[in-house]
Amino acid sequence: MRKLNKKKIALLTACVVSAVGHMAFATEADNYDEYSGADYVVTATKTQLEKKEVPQSVEVITEQKIKDLGAYSVQDALRLATNVDVQDAGMTGNVVQVRGNATKYTLILVNGKRLASENTDATANVYELKRINIADIERIEVIRGNGSALYGSDALGGVINIITKKASNPSFTVNTHASSKDNGMSFNYASGQQGKLSFKLGGAIEKVREQHMGLYDSYATMMGMVIRKSKDDSTNMYGIRRHLNTDIQYDFDDNHNLDLEMNFMREQFNTKGYASNGADYTVSPSQKYEMGKWYNYNNTRSEYALTYNGKDGKHDYNFRTYYSQLRKDNDSNYINIKGNTSKMVDFDQNNYSTFVVESKDTYTMDDKNILTYGAEYKKNTMDGTHLQDGGSSVTNITHGSITKAASEVSDETIALYLQDELKVNDKLFIIPAIRVDHHDTYGTHASPKIGATYNFSDNSRLKVNYGKGFRAPTLYELYANMAKSGMAPMTVHVLGNKDLNPEKSINFDISLEAEKGKVSSKVSYFHNDIKNMIDGDDYDGPEAEADPGIWSKYINRGDVEISGAELEVGYNFDNHWSVSGSYNYLDAKDKNTGDRLTGRARHNGVVQLTYTDAKENPLTVNLYNRYYIDYHYTNSESAKDVTSMPPKTIYYRQNYTYGITGVMVNKQINKNFRIYGGVDNIFDKQFFYDTFNGYYVDGRTWRVGAEMTF
Repeated sequence: MRKLNKKKIALLTACVVSAVGHMAFATEADNYDEYSGADYVVTATKTQLEKKEVPQSVEVITEQKIKDLGAYSVQDALRLATNVDVQDAGMTGNVVQVRGNATKYTLILVNGKRLASENTDATANVYELKRINIADIERIEVIRGNGSALYGSDALGGVINIITKKASNPSFTVNTHASSKDNGMSFNYASGQQGKLSFKLGGAIEKVREQHMGLYDSYATMMGMVIRKSKDDSTNMYGIRRHLNTDIQYDFDDNHNLDLEMNFMREQFNTKGYASNGADYTVSPSQKYEMGKWYNYNNTRSEYALTYNGKDGKHDYNFRTYYSQLRKDNDSNYINIKGNTSKMVDFDQNNYSTFVVESKDTYTMDDKNILTYGAEYKKNTMDGTHLQDGGSSVTNITHGSITKAASEVSDETIALYLQDELKVNDKLFIIPAIRVDHHDTYGTHASPKIGATYNFSDNSRLKVNYGKGFRAPTLYELYANMAKSGMAPMTVHVLGNKDLNPEKSINFDISLEAEKGKVSSKVSYFHNDIKNMIDGDDYDGPEAEADPGIWSKYINRGDVEISGAELEVGYNFDNHWSVSGSYNYLDAKDKNTGDRLTGRARHNGVVQLTYTDAKENPLTVNLYNRYYIDYHYTNSESAKDVTSMPPKTIYYRQNYTYGITGVMVNKQINKNFRIYGGVDNIFDKQFFYDTFNGYYVDGRTWRVGAEMTF
């Protein structure tokens, strides 16, 4: 893989300097406090812009809405967002889909910075959303649609920006919660302005309860192969999660400041699973392990960011550099179910890191024309045992009695972008933009975009967007060479593919918005074509013949089409009662085969009924139903059809239709103290694991909590 040479580094430096024309820089996040309500957004254009003017579909989840939902994590706050599907991943973390676009096409930011993620065969970009203290969140902006022109390859489907509070006002907030899933406590301290200095300190500790997620109890056979032979059980990931976040800001004057952030998170989890073929694992003649499996996971996440912010005349500019890292250590054990002994059979150690240097300048030419331009350098690095000898700097790691090969790979990207906000007249607002990425392996690619908003009146408008996107294969997709024992009845192998081509997308969406009196509504159509989509596929090469197991390899599957429609309606009856609802239709398929994409519902939506007593310290009750109709899921459990030549893998597919009903109550006792509680999935809708069902839904879940601010 080619590295960026000194000339390219010099070019980047020149671009950064010229982008601002100053020795000081600023970040768009520094301006979030200027417009803190739901009527303004900054993520869509990297400038403050009234939500009505933004050509894209935008949803703002305010601090008050987060409280009304009884949310104590970002995952909870997003669960009722329009056409956003957030679920727990098979590994620690969350997968997030926007408009049916997989997690790898959804970019999640914290104050404009990329949230560290990981790449695995099963989950693609997994985000740990519980690393952000919920008491520190000012708002969450959800941008549905292509954001590649400003943010790059991982924003093909949408952008979610989590915006935290400023430390300008002194406060100390303590939040404690308990639920049938977990319990914990968090705090957030803001110093207020102390001369030229202000700082924040926040943290949390949470214990995730052990839950039995499914029950295997079948003795099915297929093509002569025993699929299940014993009564098996499995659990979620349970254990302790801790995080600590700091933010120190120094103000040189009213228009220039320096901001330093340091964030840390540690996860120590276990999970249990049992064998599926009934065989014993023999350590010695006197010791038999009845294929019980125990996994230990230790994940450490860290982030460091330094930002210089400034405003001069017509310029609002920035310079920022940040580094994020995820370190994963885990091992697998076979357990003697009849005793307390165990034997480690496998382990993995893997690291993911991202280093970014970026700058941005917003130049206000006049009241009708605003230019935003910037530059970005990004380096991704991955090392560990999941690469083995697939990369460079091959080393051996020994853990217990097992030795595995490890190596390191990296890639680098330089990007420039330009955007123009043009008010043609009182009715027409146009935003053209273009980003040019130079990848050290895949060369130079342009991602143009144009969006327009046409106002029929102050209360109705038409929005249209058209754009292209580019996504290079990830390091894991290119260089994976994983052999993982203990995950299944046989070893699981995942192979990368150095011959992968980059993905390219064409995105179009159009929406009509209107408000009249007590009613608000929006209807949208979107269409996204992704060429050369990268996906895992069954692999029957010579390696698989020599070493039986479950084998997959990354391929360019072909062309994928994701299209659909959204309908959003809201009605305020009076100062006490309001109702809102959304309906989303989705057609996501492989254009070459016609097969539907897994993990997506044909129809889904949310209906909410909200009551408030509208007092100074209000009581708010939120009743909701989140429904899925024709949710298509391909089970990861599979069988090998040995009767075909060559043998092929048979995957189990199921379609699910269900609804989740819940109620949340939030009571503000006084301006400094509130309590909340509620029940999710009141009717206890569940799906249990078995041979033909691999989809899991949490059963009835209760939660209570209290928050005090000093």
